[in-house]
Amino acid sequence: MKKVISILLAVVLIFSGVVFASAKTGTTLQFDENGQFKILVLADIQSGYPVGEALKAYIAEAIDASEPDLVVFLGDNIMGSDDKSEERYWMGYDEVLTILEDKNVPFTLVFGNHDDESMPTITKEEMLRKYQSFNGCLAYDADPSLHGCATHNLPILSSDGTKIAYNLWMFDSGDYVFNEDGSRNGYDCVRADQIEWYKQTSENLQALNGGEVVPSMAFQHIITQEATQAVMFSLPFQLGAITRNFSDGTSATYLPNYFAFEGLLGEAPCPSLENEGQWDAFVERGDVVACFFGHDHKNNFSVNVNGVDAVSVPGTTFRSYRSVTEQGSLVITLDESDLSTYSTENLYTSDLAVKEGSNIPNQEHSESVINYKFRTFARFLAHGILDVLRGLFARIPVPYTVK
Repeated sequence: MKKVISILLAVVLIFSGVVFASAKTGTTLQFDENGQFKILVLADIQSGYPVGEALKAYIAEAIDASEPDLVVFLGDNIMGSDDKSEERYWMGYDEVLTILEDKNVPFTLVFGNHDDESMPTITKEEMLRKYQSFNGCLAYDADPSLHGCATHNLPILSSDGTKIAYNLWMFDSGDYVFNEDGSRNGYDCVRADQIEWYKQTSENLQALNGGEVVPSMAFQHIITQEATQAVMFSLPFQLGAITRNFSDGTSATYLPNYFAFEGLLGEAPCPSLENEGQWDAFVERGDVVACFFGHDHKNNFSVNVNGVDAVSVPGTTFRSYRSVTEQGSLVITLDESDLSTYSTENLYTSDLAVKEGSNIPNQEHSESVINYKFRTFARFLAHGILDVLRGLFARIPVPYTVK
């Protein structure tokens, strides 16, 4: 009976303009019998053919350790091949996504700035079709007229299959903003048309849910202005080159306010200097509990901004720059008994690599077990010092509060 109800609900969602499942697999996302749903977030894997053995081992071992119901690739996913050819570029997808196919784990994705430039002769629409050729891919382009590609949402059914219990938003945050002369003017952001799509779809979900807002979380590659200003000492004015200057006349300094957030910040966040109102829309709609970002590989923090958590996920990459202490991925656990919140756990590379039988150490772009043990010690020390300082000084006021 529950299966019949689930199918009927899926049909209603589709005809309401809310895509519910992968056309290729028919996969329906649903809380398990214990009322839980797990998401494994892989940010910035940044690898292309040949994909290193260490990364492949990490992805497989992270899936085994977390047993996720869904994997989210958080942008900067598959890079160019060793010989820059299109043929070998596509082989990078085969190496990574076959791991998920073999483990029968559904996945979705957002694009990052490097996805767009990793193979200039290939469009993101073509990339999306390649992802969709793999079993378990739930990503789709909700409205091809919107900025970017593969902005979409994925509802999650309640454990009894009778209603939409939760929703996941995937936003393409673009790549770069260009000046009239063709030069770059920083990174891009989620645009107004995508925001309007989000608000309309959110309202549709609310109507299908008997008028109650459907709790949700969002995923995108590039961090927002509001999140950046919340973790850095920020100002209501600009100071030229010594501040990161936003289009609304405010700025963020390059000095982190460690007492305003939880976690560790290893580099200054790199947001767009433009802002078309995405965070305001989240606050207005009241459905988004948290938004998760990649892009800044060394950052691993969470901060609440006007009632919505901004969470920076550390980079998984073995081939690009990475943090000594924070490299890994993030596991998000949702509990149906209280969907106003969520729990997270970092799956640090160093923790998995020192486990007996791990295939992560001693590979190309990887390190020895001894080095991974040192990474764990360094992380324990860094986080321990911050915890002590935060306990001693509590939270200090930020000179400029984001409105």
